[in-house]
Amino acid sequence: MDTKFPAERLRNLLLFPSYEWKVISLENVSLRETFSSVIMKLIFAGAVAEFAGSFFYVRNVLDIDAYRFSFPLVRSLFYLLIQVLLIMTGSVFIHRIAGKYSEKTDFSRTAKLVAYSWVPVLLLFVIANLHQALIVALIPGVYSIVLFWKGSVDMLGIPKIRKPALTVMYALTMLGMMFLFSFRLYFPAYCPLPFKVF
Repeated sequence: MDTKFPAERLRNLLLFPSYEWKVISLENVSLRETFSSVIMKLIFAGAVAEFAGSFFYVRNVLDIDAYRFSFPLVRSLFYLLIQVLLIMTGSVFIHRIAGKYSEKTDFSRTAKLVAYSWVPVLLLFVIANLHQALIVALIPGVYSIVLFWKGSVDMLGIPKIRKPALTVMYALTMLGMMFLFSFRLYFPAYCPLPFKVF
C-alpha cells in the first residue's frame, strides 16, 4: 500500500466496503503499518482539530492567557489517548469473542477490522472537535457498524450466522466507550471522575 495518505483506501472503504474488505483481507500489511499509514494520521488530524477548537474556546470564552496553550494541549493528548485505547481495547474484546466462533482468527486481522471500521468516527471527529456544538456531527458515525458488519466474515472467518451477535458486541463496546469518554471530554461538569484530568 502507498505510504502516502491513503485517500483511495478511505474512499473505497466508505463507498464500496464489501469490495475493499476483500482487498484488505488479502493484503500482506502489518498491523503497525496499518496504524502508522492510516489510523494514526486520522487520530492526529482529530487531535489538531481538538487543539484548534480548545484554543479558540480558551481565547473567546475563558479569556485566560495562562491556559491558552496548556488547556488545548492537554485536551488534544487526552483525545489521542482515548482513540488509541478505544481501538486497542475494542480489538482485544472482539478478538476474544471471535475466537469462540473461528479458530482462524488472529489479533492482527481483528485489530485491522476494528480500526478500519472506526474510520468514519475518526473522520467526523475532525469536525466535531472544532466546537462543542458540532458534537452532533458524530451521528453519521453509526456507519462504523455497517463497515464492521460488511467486513467481519472476510477478516475474521466467522460463520455468517455469527455476524449479528458480533456486530452488536462491537457496537456496544465501541460506541459505549466512545460516548462515555467523549461526554467526559466535551461536558466534564456533567460527568465527574474521581480524579482531575484537566
